[in-house]
Amino acid sequence: MQPVESPDGERSFIEGARRKQIVTAAIEAIAEEGYSRASFVRIAARASISPGLITYHFKTKEKLIREVLAHIESRLDRAMEGGPEPLEGFEDGLRRIVTGHITHCASHPREMAARREVVSAPLPPALQEHVAREGDAGRAELVAFLTEGQRHGEFRSFDPEVFTDALFAALGSAPRAVERRPAEEHAAYARQMADLFAAAATGRG
Repeated sequence: MQPVESPDGERSFIEGARRKQIVTAAIEAIAEEGYSRASFVRIAARASISPGLITYHFKTKEKLIREVLAHIESRLDRAMEGGPEPLEGFEDGLRRIVTGHITHCASHPREMAARREVVSAPLPPALQEHVAREGDAGRAELVAFLTEGQRHGEFRSFDPEVFTDALFAALGSAPRAVERRPAEEHAAYARQMADLFAAAATGRG
């Protein structure tokens, strides 16, 4: 009796689920053990699979790390969009960026710890360039958003590059900041941070 071929859709679903399983295990390994110690062997042990299966799906650690970063960044981007409700303006958009980022950090500490480990590690040159390009793209997107808010008269006159530097520094410190605070304070912390940057952008204290 001949084996029945699985439909392409089913194979794609299974492969997608396996890749997601590997990425999740990689995040846990990096967050707990650091980038350099998160080998295919250690990641495979967490996923209860063979190291060869990781190699089959990702070939190299660099490709796996790119997938890990893409997974984390896409979820963080969705959080900073603030949900499906239409934006009420640029100030609302800025508040969503700040509160969404901080809330996501509080809800997904492992992901943020893994992200911090990767971007601060001595990466291979190609991966370093990838991280730098993604960071530059994020900065450019925020600068453009602030500039557009100024053009529409919602934001006061300021240097968008300087504002972006300050906001990136605040958001970059958010994962450790929420780790130090009890869970019941996270929402207030996010709200107050959003208030500060909204006041700075609009000039309304």
